Amino acid sequence: MDANKSVTYHITKTGNILRQLVTKRLKEGEVNLTPEEATLMNQLWDDDEQTVSELGQWSIKDPSTLTRQIDGLVKKGYVERFHGVKDRRNVFVKLTAEGKKLKKQFHKTAIQHLDEHLAHLSAQELETTIQLLLDIQNRALAELQDQ
Repeated sequence: MDANKSVTYHITKTGNILRQLVTKRLKEGEVNLTPEEATLMNQLWDDDEQTVSELGQWSIKDPSTLTRQIDGLVKKGYVERFHGVKDRRNVFVKLTAEGKKLKKQFHKTAIQHLDEHLAHLSAQELETTIQLLLDIQNRALAELQDQ
């Protein structure tokens, strides 16, 4: 099969290129985060104090990798972990003052505007593209869950 005609090849290649671009912008902006850590921080900037499980929904990583990423953010002083008061089995992650300050520096990288800057899609094209990608994700996940 010709890889140039493979949707999965182009999705993977695009993801890899975008990860490199995000890494470059973080480095140039002197933001001490990996792209994966930036995803977690974005979720916390949008809604601080989430459980590890809630963050896991966005990270698309297995639990041990997610734990390592959170450990890295704790070491950098951007977040702290604590157990729930009502149910100590729940582990929460919360931004520190340093983590909250980082948001301003992160926004200077314009990473949050990559969709607009790179895709140049109309609202309808964007909706169609996202729906196609979600359909592919859901079918792949369904197959993985059948294992």
